[in-house]
Amino acid sequence: MDLFAGAMPEPGTTVAKTFFLYQDTQGGANNGQFRVKTNTANYTEALFVAHVTELSLLGAHYGFGTFAQTRVSQQKMALGPVSFAPKREDMTLGGFGDLILVPLLLNWNLRDFHLLSALLVYTPTGSYDSTRIINIGLNRWAIEPDFGVTWMDADTGRQASVFTGYTINSRNSATHYRSGDEFHADFVAAQYLPHGFVAGVAGYALQQTTPDSGDGAIFGGYEGRVLALGPLVGKTVEIGNTRINFTFKYDFEFAAQNRATGNALWMTAALEL
Repeated sequence: MDLFAGAMPEPGTTVAKTFFLYQDTQGGANNGQFRVKTNTANYTEALFVAHVTELSLLGAHYGFGTFAQTRVSQQKMALGPVSFAPKREDMTLGGFGDLILVPLLLNWNLRDFHLLSALLVYTPTGSYDSTRIINIGLNRWAIEPDFGVTWMDADTGRQASVFTGYTINSRNSATHYRSGDEFHADFVAAQYLPHGFVAGVAGYALQQTTPDSGDGAIFGGYEGRVLALGPLVGKTVEIGNTRINFTFKYDFEFAAQNRATGNALWMTAALEL
């Protein structure tokens, strides 16, 4: 969620396809008795479809949508008691990720400001097996209220957007482990240029606000945090009467705590039908 994160298009259907590469991710933990170290690479393709209706609710346009994703993940893991040589495992896995439903999208347009409120529901539909060292799905339900705001100055071509959300996780039914709730924010500052180009800076922040709990929580609350920042470029292309917005961004993660950290490449194409 970067450019126009606080806005929705006019009534109709919008489709966005995103390609996401998260590479060289490294994570680890040590509680004095048990240790684990991982190195992971993920490639994800996500499809977002949203429909904005003519219905007005609370003075806003009402819409709904869904996210579907497939992923290929490769992980190398070393784990075991601190006093012994760690056991090493390697695995590559591909499959469908968790389906995310968006039953509520509300958009208010106030001159240069655009506001968006959304509700996301994460479903445990992705490929999952508790005996594997990696999984495509998370095997848990979650709900997430979101709020976004976009400021766009049409005269200067400058834009700033912030999109925030709070993910409330339920327990993994297979492992009885419950990951803590998380606050996250995506942001961008950009300048629109001639010939349909745009350039700017984008990033995100994530902070786990409640501790992990349940069976297997041997590292305690393990509350995670990470920040990211990087360049963003885009180009709008018109094919007939259809406008396609291409966006590319590369995020460098830093200040990680109790969380894997790496670099992320995003490529998105969005169009209105």
